[in-house]
Amino acid sequence: MKKNYIILLFYLFVSQIVGQERIAVLQFDGSGVDAITAKNISKRFSYYLSTTNRFDIVEREMMDKILEEQKFQNSGCVADECAVEIGELIGVSQIVAGSVDKILDSYSLNIKLVDVATGKIIYQDMDDYEGRVTDFIKVTIKNMAMRLAAEAKVGEVQEGGDLTQYASTKKGKVIFNVDQNNVAIFIDGQYNSRSSGNQVVLSIAEGLHTIKFSRSSFKDWEKKFNVIANEEMTYDVKLIPGIAAKVEATTGILLVRSEPGDASVYVDGIEKGMTTLQITDIGIGDHEIRVEKNLYYAYTEIVTIHPDMIGEVKAILKPNFGSLSIKSNPTASVVMINGQVKGKTPYSIDRIKSGTYNIQVSKDLYHTHEENFIITDGSVNSRDILLTPAFGKLIVKTTPRGAKVKIDGQSKGVTPFELDELPSGNYHLSLTKDMYQSIEQDIVIDDGKTFDLNLKLEARSGLLSIIGGPKGASVFVNGQKIGHIPVQDFRIAEGMVELSASSQDYHSQSEFLNIKRDQTYEHVFNLDRHTGKLIVITQPPDAEIYLDKEGQGKTPKILDGIPVGIHTIDIKHPSFLAQSETFTLTLNEKKNFRFKLMTYDGSIQQDIDMGKFKQRISLGSSAAFAVIGFAMQTLAVKNYDAYLNAGSSNDATNFYNKTSLQDRIAVGSYGFASALLLPALKFTWDIGKLKKQLNNR
Repeated sequence: MKKNYIILLFYLFVSQIVGQERIAVLQFDGSGVDAITAKNISKRFSYYLSTTNRFDIVEREMMDKILEEQKFQNSGCVADECAVEIGELIGVSQIVAGSVDKILDSYSLNIKLVDVATGKIIYQDMDDYEGRVTDFIKVTIKNMAMRLAAEAKVGEVQEGGDLTQYASTKKGKVIFNVDQNNVAIFIDGQYNSRSSGNQVVLSIAEGLHTIKFSRSSFKDWEKKFNVIANEEMTYDVKLIPGIAAKVEATTGILLVRSEPGDASVYVDGIEKGMTTLQITDIGIGDHEIRVEKNLYYAYTEIVTIHPDMIGEVKAILKPNFGSLSIKSNPTASVVMINGQVKGKTPYSIDRIKSGTYNIQVSKDLYHTHEENFIITDGSVNSRDILLTPAFGKLIVKTTPRGAKVKIDGQSKGVTPFELDELPSGNYHLSLTKDMYQSIEQDIVIDDGKTFDLNLKLEARSGLLSIIGGPKGASVFVNGQKIGHIPVQDFRIAEGMVELSASSQDYHSQSEFLNIKRDQTYEHVFNLDRHTGKLIVITQPPDAEIYLDKEGQGKTPKILDGIPVGIHTIDIKHPSFLAQSETFTLTLNEKKNFRFKLMTYDGSIQQDIDMGKFKQRISLGSSAAFAVIGFAMQTLAVKNYDAYLNAGSSNDATNFYNKTSLQDRIAVGSYGFASALLLPALKFTWDIGKLKKQLNNR
């Protein structure tokens, strides 16, 4: 414990040297929130307070360790006496205590800053927030920490009163939400102007300031605080009805112009609007006029306002930017500026703030180009960047062609193979082809270079040709079909193989062949066809037999070894009618044919032939009469046209008579033609019946 006190004394000594108050933040008491949430809110408040650099805050771990050694529990310490006792134990001059309350979705924080030496409360604040606890921490807790740092201890006022600080370039932001409009604004005792709405935004130099809002029929609202650089505070200002201190504000007129226009104007740190700006009731005296515009240097001027006079400011804003354009080869490369993607080349920006930038230009399969670049005011900057390829070209050829290509185990295609953009690096190349020796090789692809391979694959096979018959018979190797006879130069794996051939209506054949590497083989298959047997008998005998129009001798006859399939047998005898029959012969089938020959006279065939003759006569006569009828009808049409165009009554009578006669002849001819069709139809019917009788015999 003695060691801890020594450390505390050291911190106290250092804080006195740097002029900071040494304080501690106790864990806030919680009502409606759990202990963990209350602890987190306490830690976050302490963190925000530390960022202001206004206090020397005791680390929580050290404070807890000392209190633990002293058997003192700081959780829930809200009473002033409790806070003072803890402050004395850990050796601080001021201590922050507080409580967090939650009702439904509403959060409330109440804090107080206690002077350890006197036990008096030197600062107290309370704020509410309705919403999520995370937003309560980010908004309300931070704002209360900023306000405590600004108001808790502002120091002694120097002789001569408060001074407005114009020189500092470090500024803080204070936002006042005022519940009244048209409120007079006083900064450090000097009248500034009147508010135009319910929100007054103050951007003012760091340090001590006094802000006062005044409106007739209301009491003045006044606050003295330290503005903290680069931080933001918010105050809700509620004016209370009453009698305000009488203030006579003598005013003048302020006119602010800028080049270029549309710049923001701040008067004594209060944002007033955009140029060109006119304020008709600005207080007399010195005012800091600040004109700001994005990508331009801020313009600051102290202007003195006299009663009923016009103070004019002409702000010539100096550009704080240059232009930048980036081209690349190849185009469409990604441009990153300070780690942020901006677009693709060609890329240009007319206004980029002056300063140092890191530029990266990248594209797939190219090395990233990176450089640091300085943009100066008004400068025109262009860069034409040639990206270095991060790839090479791979060409693989093989003899024979068609080898499968794999790169690092991934299939890429077959030879001849080209890959124009292969990322640089080491790869494992595999080449495989059925019945050839595989090739495995490690390759290195260099930037912008071509890796060219021309390799010969060592065969693990021979060449096989199959000839013979019948043409089109299927050929198999080890049960797998490789084609039809004839097969030419089929590459086959080395070793013992089974060759077989088969075709419909033929006996299959199989043989074994030992294939050796780089040898050529020719094999002949002549398949035997399936056969059957025919027995042909006629009554009377000695008729000529024709099988598929080829003579086979005279009956009776036994024909053996007849190929299976469809055949036609014809029987011819000089004294009898010829007979014919088509049949199908199957494997090992024995087919018997017995023909009873018939003479022509008195035969059915004779009746058929006679019927065909009569049929032809009838059809011919019908056609002749139809032709006559058509001819007469054609002549009648011509004569009728002549009748219509006749030049005399005699001619008209002659043409009319001819037309009538020809019409009657045409009608009669068509009638005879129709009548002759009826016998033709009967003869056709009779012929069909006779043929059926002949076939059934």
